[in-house]
Amino acid sequence: MENKNNQGKKISLRKYMFYFVLFLIISALTLYYIYNLLGKESEFKIFLEFPLPVISSLFVLLMLYFVLDGLRLFFILKTLQIEIEFLHILKLVFINLFVSNITPLATGGGVAQVYFLHRKGIPLGSATAATTIRTALATTIIFTAAPPILLNNQKLLASFSGIPIFVYLFIFIILYFLVFYIIIFKNRFLKKVVYRALNFLKEKNIISADKYDSGLRYMLENINLFGERLSFFLKGNKVHIFLSVLFTILFLLAEFSFSVLLLIGMGYQINYLSVIFLQLVVVFFMYFAPTPGAAGVAEGGYSFFFSSFVSKQDIFPLLFAWRFLTKYVGIFIGILVFLFLMTRGEDSNE
Repeated sequence: MENKNNQGKKISLRKYMFYFVLFLIISALTLYYIYNLLGKESEFKIFLEFPLPVISSLFVLLMLYFVLDGLRLFFILKTLQIEIEFLHILKLVFINLFVSNITPLATGGGVAQVYFLHRKGIPLGSATAATTIRTALATTIIFTAAPPILLNNQKLLASFSGIPIFVYLFIFIILYFLVFYIIIFKNRFLKKVVYRALNFLKEKNIISADKYDSGLRYMLENINLFGERLSFFLKGNKVHIFLSVLFTILFLLAEFSFSVLLLIGMGYQINYLSVIFLQLVVVFFMYFAPTPGAAGVAEGGYSFFFSSFVSKQDIFPLLFAWRFLTKYVGIFIGILVFLFLMTRGEDSNE
């Protein structure tokens, strides 16, 4: 049994390392292309000229960014009456930053967090409900705010003239929320999918009859628990629900504020809300990117939107600093945390 677990860990590590390398390659190629297109006149020494208050503010914002990310999951778990150390939540923050940013459509982060929460003794259904709620809150805020911002910005709309972009966005948003609707409200449909999948595996002799029975029972119990936990969240402690939403909003504001501080450090006179709205639109489009960590789409979209008011020589340094602070730092810390937990397994309950 131990050999199987070790083999599974090796496969997981190999898979995630492959995605990580793919993320690095796509990011490097995109940055290289943008550098050749816009950045040959760029000077990174501009960062050496940043005022000390801006540098210290960026450092504080980075710490807040990680803490707020943890607090939103922490209070969702609190609402579900699940007690867990905040230090462990912080580990999950970095694991999510690593895995979600190296897997297509950011699909792996929640799965990895569920895995480590389950190892901590939290039932699979409860852990899945918590990470689903966390994702749903952020997605709802972004998907609700971005379309009106696009519609009310004539410059942005002009950029997409001749492209039926809103048709594609509408279809994608409907499909996105349809998936959430099925997951949250259509437990019976999920049970049918699980039953048919396991039955197929049994008929093909991939799993034994005993494994089929125990696996089916385990999955159905956790699907029921998942539904119960979601309902429980909506009926839970109102203060904890409020804090879950509040820290989600503050987390998004922190993420969007890096560009504001970077632009101030570069000497630009900017409108805070305008930059926040622009960042929100960039992140909105990143949801549609099939590449690991939205690599390519993130860099291209950011440089495209911000080049309308940022000078050509500043675009590449701004873009690199934005990705470095919002993604690369967390990803590299996440690699260390992920490898430590996977190889040492100190957080697993014995």
